[in-house]
Order: sequence, then C-alpha cells, then structure tokens
Amino acid sequence: MLKFGKLWLLSTLLLVSFSIMTGCSSSYELSHNDSKIKKDIDGNKGFKPRVTTNSFASKTSLSQVSLESLSSSIAGFVTPTDFHVSKDMDQVMYKVIEYLNTPYLWGGTSKHGIDCSAFIQTVMYQALGVMLPRTSNEQSNVGIDVARADLKFGDLLFFETRGRGRVSHVGMYLGDGYFVHSGSSTGVAVASLDSEFYSRVFLKAKRVLD
Repeated sequence: MLKFGKLWLLSTLLLVSFSIMTGCSSSYELSHNDSKIKKDIDGNKGFKPRVTTNSFASKTSLSQVSLESLSSSIAGFVTPTDFHVSKDMDQVMYKVIEYLNTPYLWGGTSKHGIDCSAFIQTVMYQALGVMLPRTSNEQSNVGIDVARADLKFGDLLFFETRGRGRVSHVGMYLGDGYFVHSGSSTGVAVASLDSEFYSRVFLKAKRVLD
C-alpha cells in the first residue's frame, strides 16, 4: 500500500515536471472552448481526430536524466513488506512516467499521440500484462465496482464528459485524490479527482488488479 503523504509528493513531482515542460495547461478535460468542438475521446464515430497543442517535440524534452530522476524516487513511495505488490507498483509508475506529457490524439495509441483509453490499456498491459478492452466504455465493464472512499492505487476511474449519460473518459487512480489520464487539453498528465470539474463528471470506479 502506498503511503498517502509520500504519494502526494510523487504526484507533485509529476505535476511539476509536466508544468515545466508544457507551461500551465488547464487540467480540465473540456474547457469552455473545447466543449463547443465536436470530438469524442472515446473513439465514437462521427467525430474527427484532434491533437492537442502539445507536440511530440516537447514530449522528447523529458530527458533521460529527468526520467531516471523521477523513476528513482518511486522506490521510497512503496512499502517493501510485499515484494510483488511493490514491484507491480513500480512497473506501473515507470510506465506512467514514460508516457508523461505525451500529447492527446483521438484514436491514438502511441507516444506520438494517445487517447485516454489507449493510455490506460497500454499502461496496464505493458506494465502488468493485464489486457483491457479498447474503449473507456468497454473498460468500465471490467473488474469490480469500488466506492470512491475505498479507492486504491491502480483503480480505474470513469467519467461522463459528454452529457450523454455514458462513460466517455477514463483515468487511473494514484492515491491521495490524484489520478493520471490522457486529457484532451493536456495530454498525459496528473489531475485531482477533487477538482470541481472531475468531481462533477465522475461516474464510477473499477478495480481490475488483485
């Protein structure tokens, strides 16, 4: 289990590194201007692909030194009592940091651009070998339901950002109220579940890890 105080510090490190590389981008999934643009981060038909202003060039500004520095800090955030749990958390966080600041791309599945569900699918599979469906709506049907008060590291969070009454966005819970996701206006970034926007559009959480 992660220590909440230490996890908060890790989340802060992620937020700081993101801010340094891209400036103070909004953490909201949809800004007032974005809400007028016809797009669907869940891959539904009838919408054209959209890339955020974050470029692949800015993604590469995350140097090997910076990546190693962030990665090495993870060791102190996991209690060493359970080797397997510690190792799994490390693997997930290494993959999260690897994708940090990747630009958002509707339908994208690579480090050149990735959407929310592909990001979660990639992290879970490459880090832990857990296979998930492609879309956020399909992913929301996997695993067991988890109450917001019982969230743990690795739980999947689902949001309704389109006003259609169905899941349209997904992120992964880190702890202490923070989660990581690929936002349409931020790319891969850490955000607060307690923010006004995400609190309002949060639908449910699922646990897919033992």
